[in-house]
Amino acid sequence: MQLRARRPLRLLSMAIAGSFGSSLALNPLAALAQDSGESVQFFELNLPEQPLGTALTALSRETGVQVVVDRELLAGRRAAALQGRYSAAQALERLLAGSGLAARSQGASWLVESSGGGAVALAPVTVAGVRAEGFKAENQQTATKMQLSLRETPQSVTVITRESLDARQVQTLGQALELSAGVAQFSGNGPFASQPSFGFNQTTIRGIAIDDLYDFREDGFVNGSYFSLPDLAIYDRIEVVKGPNSVLYGRGSVGGLINRVRKKPLADARADIEVTAGSFDTYRADVDVTGPLGTDKARGRLVAAYADTGSFVDGPEAQRTVVAPSVELDLTSTTKLLVHGLYQSEDIIANTGIPLRATAIGYDAPNIPRSQYNGIITAKPYTWETLAATAMLEQKLGDRWLATLRLNATRIDTPLKVDAYAYRFAEGDDPKTENVIERRGDTAVVGNDFEIDREIWSGELQLSGAFDAFGREVKTTFGVDHNSNNYSRRGSYTAYAAGNIYDNVFEQPNPELFPGAFFGGNPSATGFYVQGQVRPIERLSVLLGLRYDEVSLRSFSGDENDVKKDSVRDVTGRIGLTYDLSEQVSIYTLYAQSFEPVLFATDINDNLLKPETGVVYEFGAKTEWFAGRLGVNAALYRIERENIAVSVPVGPTGDPYSISSGLQRSDGFEIEANGRPLPGWDISLALNRVESEFKDPLDPFYGRTPGGSARWQAAMYTAYELQTGPLKGFGAGLTGFAIDDRGVSTFIVGTIPGYERLDLNAFYKGFRDVQIDLTLRNVTNARYIEGADRNNGLAQFGSPTAVLLNLRYRFDGKRR
Repeated sequence: MQLRARRPLRLLSMAIAGSFGSSLALNPLAALAQDSGESVQFFELNLPEQPLGTALTALSRETGVQVVVDRELLAGRRAAALQGRYSAAQALERLLAGSGLAARSQGASWLVESSGGGAVALAPVTVAGVRAEGFKAENQQTATKMQLSLRETPQSVTVITRESLDARQVQTLGQALELSAGVAQFSGNGPFASQPSFGFNQTTIRGIAIDDLYDFREDGFVNGSYFSLPDLAIYDRIEVVKGPNSVLYGRGSVGGLINRVRKKPLADARADIEVTAGSFDTYRADVDVTGPLGTDKARGRLVAAYADTGSFVDGPEAQRTVVAPSVELDLTSTTKLLVHGLYQSEDIIANTGIPLRATAIGYDAPNIPRSQYNGIITAKPYTWETLAATAMLEQKLGDRWLATLRLNATRIDTPLKVDAYAYRFAEGDDPKTENVIERRGDTAVVGNDFEIDREIWSGELQLSGAFDAFGREVKTTFGVDHNSNNYSRRGSYTAYAAGNIYDNVFEQPNPELFPGAFFGGNPSATGFYVQGQVRPIERLSVLLGLRYDEVSLRSFSGDENDVKKDSVRDVTGRIGLTYDLSEQVSIYTLYAQSFEPVLFATDINDNLLKPETGVVYEFGAKTEWFAGRLGVNAALYRIERENIAVSVPVGPTGDPYSISSGLQRSDGFEIEANGRPLPGWDISLALNRVESEFKDPLDPFYGRTPGGSARWQAAMYTAYELQTGPLKGFGAGLTGFAIDDRGVSTFIVGTIPGYERLDLNAFYKGFRDVQIDLTLRNVTNARYIEGADRNNGLAQFGSPTAVLLNLRYRFDGKRR
């Protein structure tokens, strides 16, 4: 690029194609077509109010428009929010409105200059386009319930993009979360393991186990990760918010929350067809079709998938069917309706996992083959079924206000039937052993038959907009929400039988069923919240939030007519400050509160415990490099929480009960990097270090590491795609993940060993409409425990070396 300018080194070139690759690329000259009578391409845009440079970068990535501007012209300037359907020229004009700048077409790019003259003169410019596919997101919505750029959000947020999920060929939620610093799924299974028997998918954020219902959201709604998880194919991205979000979502963990964002209908017709095959009888087919429904006022999308998967463990298998339709309607020029549906069915012969053996410092896996099924495989599959529907109605109120009504209903039916599986090592009398756990491998064998039902209802009414006060714009959000969770679990167990885990010899238990646990509840919550954001000076953003909650707790155990009732009222708040040091660097600080009612834990008098409470103190920096294509963010934090429910050990004749703990503190540091710093090179890096410990000497867990927590973990994905030559479109990369020793679970004192894993990735994008992806997982064949919910059973090995091949065909009527 040749530049004839006063400040050539300060010119910023933003050359980024649309977020769906070249299928949405726009020749900049076409954006002026309204002057020549040619057809104009329009884009659905939703850009928050943000620094002008960041807004122009986001516009480039959404539309493919190429922009050249003197960086000094951007200093201190901001762009207003932009939401709606615009041509590239209209969008650029609105972003520059009131800035004293204007844009004009020059060659293959746009030139932004002072509208009062004094333009930076340029020779004919050729700027190489760079696709926006990659791992760096510009905006988030989960942490603030309003579109804000990540730079402007005073909290640590990870956005795991669809490109990240596809590039890594992600199969499970735990695998998806590996590239979020300080986030780890500590129970459940990984890829190539089929379904775990009880579907546990518990996760820690910053060393704290988050609630597996209220801290797992779908489009902001309570959705959960307990037992059946919706298939990842239906999601556009996953947003992980670190730190409490009780101000906007009510009850929840001080650690954070995970929000899975559904794919939505698009205005341009497109179809993606994928077929996948891999090790251990892994087969899958996906279809994703979207586009207009006969008119530009209606758009639809259908995501469907069928998967037939085996396991590296002998015997377990699962078949999954997914159908997820969506429709978006422009009812009027100011009214929009979006409806999502989901049907998911899974036929499962479960992977029951392994019991752990005791060691001097905790627990470890027994020395058995990873392929061994520990018990007698279940004769017939059982079926998990999920039905869900969501509706969102948006009504514009003038130019600056939007009212939104959101409703969701989800029903999850997850019966469990496991014929015979190993459950804990039996106590032995071998004097050569170092502890009472029998080293010869004698184990109990148990079977079960459970019926588990859950119905979730959620609704929210929100009013968001902006008004002017003292010469400054104040962005505000008001809302009221309600959710209820009807849950019941009825179980029966078979009698114990004998087995030996090392000899792989097990007896079938007595088929007579004995009544087991029967419990459930119907907690409900209603909350009222208000949030405001203002810039008292140009570089400083202040975010304030306040919420009032009423939570009704109803639970029973053993007798559904014997209901324990309680109610909790709480007020939580947060304040966040963001200061722009420069166009590339912002710093922030956050103080936020959380509360989490306890539903099933009771004290010695059989009363429900008081709610868990927490606060976070956080300071961080968010930076952008390589013309905004690479984001590097870092955070220091302290989390304090109290009143954690801790089980008290009792004798064989005593009734179990719990107490509320004293202070638990987590001090940590994290760093993340995401983006495409150079053409063809993608990188994502996540590092975390945290010290989590119970601080009260009177607690049973005093000095212990909380369940699932690890002192450090690190993950990286990097890949490079050849940009020229006969192998153009070919690329290769790697994924590395490492984690320190971690707590077994919230039930057990003790740790399990950490591990390291390396995956290799290769792909080819040289065909016009077809992409090929190949992943080799665990290339060193490392042996490790993927997840553990308790020591006496249900722990899971990680997969041995395995391969996964994916072919994706895209049809959109455009030539590449």
